[in-house]
Amino acid sequence: MKRQDGYLTKQSGAWLGHYSRWVTDARTGKRKRQQRAFKLGAASTLTKTQARDKLRERVVSELGITADSRVTVAWFIENRWKPLREGSWRDSTKAVNKELLKFIVDRFGATSIEDMDGVAMQAWLADLAKRKSGSLVRHCRIFLRSIMAEALEQDYCRKNPARLLRVPRLRTILRPYLSLEQIKALLKAAMWQPRDRTLLTVMLVAPFRPSELFALKWKCFDAKRGTLTITETTYRGQTRPYTKTTEEGDLDHVTVLLSDAALVALLKWHSESERTKPDDYIFPNSEGGKITKENYQKRVLTPLADAAEIPRVNFQILRRTVATHAQHLGSPKDISVIMRHRKVETAQQHYIQEIEATVKETVEKLSAKMLTK
Repeated sequence: MKRQDGYLTKQSGAWLGHYSRWVTDARTGKRKRQQRAFKLGAASTLTKTQARDKLRERVVSELGITADSRVTVAWFIENRWKPLREGSWRDSTKAVNKELLKFIVDRFGATSIEDMDGVAMQAWLADLAKRKSGSLVRHCRIFLRSIMAEALEQDYCRKNPARLLRVPRLRTILRPYLSLEQIKALLKAAMWQPRDRTLLTVMLVAPFRPSELFALKWKCFDAKRGTLTITETTYRGQTRPYTKTTEEGDLDHVTVLLSDAALVALLKWHSESERTKPDDYIFPNSEGGKITKENYQKRVLTPLADAAEIPRVNFQILRRTVATHAQHLGSPKDISVIMRHRKVETAQQHYIQEIEATVKETVEKLSAKMLTK
């Protein structure tokens, strides 16, 4: 049976309707196909078309399915789910979602909507959690629930088997940051690389995202105010206007305050650089064009980390380093502004790490207050 329209046979002068349904064996927990057949009426009084219509009515009545439940998950995502959602995705979001959907399609793409099973999906998420990041697992769960909810809405299934999917136990992920000694070693390693030492100096007080950092031009730099203004970002070599949604509305730029040390470093780099016109990039590649995050990681950050004898350095670690060392220097709101997070709690949940020395200092202060006779 290709579709849940079922099929017809003729026996003893009567039309018989046939269809099948999947049921779960209570003893084994396994799903099996159950064939159903019933008499529709005499062939002498019902045409084949009329018999087929009666069969379809019976199928809809018993199963509650009005669309073809035998379509695959891959087909449904591409033809019925994505068209309703991708119009609101930004280019960067499209690329990320494409990778996430690939995980789902690789596992369930050939499965029919009718055969999607909550237990199988939960088991897959649990296995995925052993190998992949918590963020990827959470997004796959969200997508599975959304896809199956839409299938239910469009009558491709009788119920949503993904409705009760839970986030499985996630593996512990180390979130390294640089110690003060490692920061000094990294800057020392970049001593004879003026562009990169300047970039690191700026990053360690104004933790730009790479998409923001490599789109900065000299016209964004205001030496009198000591600021850099983000008006554009770059993604996979393409420049796009800066946009950020806040509770107050949409912003088309954001101004970042610099420390005196970062300001001095930028002025020094401006005096040494060969490209200082307003539309020149502050941190260009060797030809004056945009740097990509991947190339900078491979050609600059990884060699600098090796020279400084640091296990690993990337932009995420640099941003986490800033948030971690800032935690005792200002309020949570101050840190969220420095990190340019919409929500104050984002830095607390994903960036700020424990510093053992400051924890010990806090314990001693608490002890002195609580245990003083």
